[in-house]
Amino acid sequence: MLLAAASPSPTGRAPRADATERARRQVAGLVLVFYLLLIFEGALRKWLLTSWGQPLFFVRDPFVLAIYWLALRHGFYPRGNALARIAIAFGLLGLLLIVVQALGVAATIDKWPLLAAYGWRNYFLYMPLPFVIGETLRNADLRRIARITFLLAIPIAALVVLQFRAPLDSPINVGFGATLAQQFHGLAVQMNHTRPMGTFTSDVGQKEFVVTGLALLMALWVAPASRRYLQLWQMVVVTGALLTCLALSGSRGAMLASALVVIAAVASAGVVKRVAARTILVPAVIVGVAVALYPLLFPEGYSTFMNRWTESEVSETQVFAWGIFGRALYAFYDFFQFLGSTPLTGYGLGLAGNASLILGVTIPGFTGWAESDWSRHIVDLGPVFGMSFIAYRIALIIWLAVICVRGARRSGNQLPIILFASCAFELLAGQITGHGTVNGYTWLFTGLTLVAARADSWQPQLRTEREAAVAATPFPNLLR
Repeated sequence: MLLAAASPSPTGRAPRADATERARRQVAGLVLVFYLLLIFEGALRKWLLTSWGQPLFFVRDPFVLAIYWLALRHGFYPRGNALARIAIAFGLLGLLLIVVQALGVAATIDKWPLLAAYGWRNYFLYMPLPFVIGETLRNADLRRIARITFLLAIPIAALVVLQFRAPLDSPINVGFGATLAQQFHGLAVQMNHTRPMGTFTSDVGQKEFVVTGLALLMALWVAPASRRYLQLWQMVVVTGALLTCLALSGSRGAMLASALVVIAAVASAGVVKRVAARTILVPAVIVGVAVALYPLLFPEGYSTFMNRWTESEVSETQVFAWGIFGRALYAFYDFFQFLGSTPLTGYGLGLAGNASLILGVTIPGFTGWAESDWSRHIVDLGPVFGMSFIAYRIALIIWLAVICVRGARRSGNQLPIILFASCAFELLAGQITGHGTVNGYTWLFTGLTLVAARADSWQPQLRTEREAAVAATPFPNLLR
């Protein structure tokens, strides 16, 4: 009996190893579901389940909790990583802070329990997620996410074109909500054109989709042929789709973030050894063709974007020395104005986010406005905890940059650096605690960046025999 219990499984692997691998695949599947919900949550809220808009905001959270349960049960959480431990500690301290605030500064605030739950979720629930993803997912899982992104980019590009041409209050833009509160009115680029939101409830989510999609695609363009899992014509089609979304976005932030991705792709040549000239030539050709075709293929999109850039530049230069760049730098020092006036334990977790605006909640004693995320930390958490959270974001971005450079050097793959560029600013000072979609995208792609940076997730011969056979077929399935 003892010998039978100790015998290997028919597959030649120990039963525990099989169970661990099954759990790892379950985590990878749940991460994929999380990603798809990020993309389609807005479609559900706008067009299908319009009366369930607020509950659907939390639709991703049960899957995240299931990921954590599997990670704890099977040891998928990195034990020796100090930043991973601090992420959990922050969550526990956040619960304690809610109790303290409920007994003090937030005691008289209406709807405080709901706002506290929302605030804790936006701050702390997803913080451990990138460490679990980085510990669990493999190269094949990352490729699957990339393929799905590329496949979805084509219909989303068609949707963006329709949204740009449709009236501002058209159902394709604002949804089918019966009341104004159930509709999603985006920002207008000009009087007759909205910023297309794609499947999201705001153009900010669409920006995240485009920028991360371009990062995944740019890594393919600069990779050797043996590492490409799409044919050339497929890459051209997906490039056209993503650039169409970018051209009609009306978003300066999307343009600048995409430019940062291209710069990172070129700059990665200085990190990875024996990089071919394509690392510089291919991005330059793509940018050159895109710039040349932009006013020809999308004249309305080009003119509205240039007018918006000019008008915004004029207004911003009256406040900031360097226009849009000065406005971006503002996020790094705006919080100083709140340090001396904010209570030690903050005004209340979640009060400086979007939920307080939607619910019409005011903050007693607070007369300013937390425009940037770092300012939001001070208002929500108080000076001490808020500064600690800011310090954590700085430490995390530095650590991630080092991990990506080391991973790119070891594997000879430029994907870690390019993915890092797609989420670096959001992770450092973006709206991860103020906007739900930015929150999800940033923590997810931080985890995927860790997967790309881990050298053991890349096999020496990255194109398998099956992938080579698929690539040789006239119309290979992108999801294989």
